[in-house]
Amino acid sequence: MTDQPLQTRIAAIGADGFVSADEVLFLRRKVFANGVVEPAELDALFDLGDRAQDGDAEWFQFFAEAAADFYLREEEPHGYLTPEEFQSLKARVIRNGHANALEIALMVKLMETADQTPPDMAEFVGAQIKAMILDKQDGPIVSKQDAVMIRRYLFAAGGDGNVAVTRREAELLFDINDATDNARNNTAWTELFVQGVVNHLMAHLGYTAPSREEAFRRNAWAKDQSVNVGGFFKKMIAGGLSGFKPTESVTAAHNEQREADIAMAEKVTKAEADWLASRIGKDGGFDVNERRLIERLRELEKELPEGLKALIDRAA
Repeated sequence: MTDQPLQTRIAAIGADGFVSADEVLFLRRKVFANGVVEPAELDALFDLGDRAQDGDAEWFQFFAEAAADFYLREEEPHGYLTPEEFQSLKARVIRNGHANALEIALMVKLMETADQTPPDMAEFVGAQIKAMILDKQDGPIVSKQDAVMIRRYLFAAGGDGNVAVTRREAELLFDINDATDNARNNTAWTELFVQGVVNHLMAHLGYTAPSREEAFRRNAWAKDQSVNVGGFFKKMIAGGLSGFKPTESVTAAHNEQREADIAMAEKVTKAEADWLASRIGKDGGFDVNERRLIERLRELEKELPEGLKALIDRAA
């Protein structure tokens, strides 16, 4: 038994559709034994995920961790999911038609962990989350676990808008809310819906990771300088220290521009108000979540465009 390939031993797990914490402990010890996840091991884990989509919490955590390690540490610079890697991952998760809960959790984990992911990944993952909720056997409904997953997706650092909610993500929130209007959704969904839409309307500008090419250039530069640290510092001293730290005027200008950007981001523009008016109360009435959203906007005491004021007055 001990001489069997790891893939064969993994194939013996999950026959009952469930992966226990003890089985995850075995997988963790074996898969990470040499410090890396091999392609054949990843294939075996995805096959196991098809057989056993249920399990202890450790199973969901391990599956996402192992696959994220494979995709984000496969080549340098680490932390960047390339378009080619995303296409490979996409092919894996839709080989049976759609992503399962394990695979959605993995993709969200990648978006949380990565410095940067391809722009079309956020759209794809959002569509898979939406399908998972709308295609439930007992009808569309947002559970607490769904709400947690959507929150992680919206605010993933390596996602579509960094930690800001984009228009596409806000549209997703409205689509799910409209489809589950009559369902007994978990209370966490109401707060997430309201918070997500408000974040989109008044989001602060977040950190933007450097491109993969820029990260690769920096990585190569650091390795090159590490060969002759003494020479690097001699060059730095010869060139003058001022070239290696920002002057007060540059720092002040940067801070001033950032404050202006934040102030601009906090304002609800006419275009944003028009979009909101086209989405909220779309079916002729305001549901509970939409009314909570309107109450939150009223509480913010911001200077609102006339179109949004009229919408709030109409809902009162």
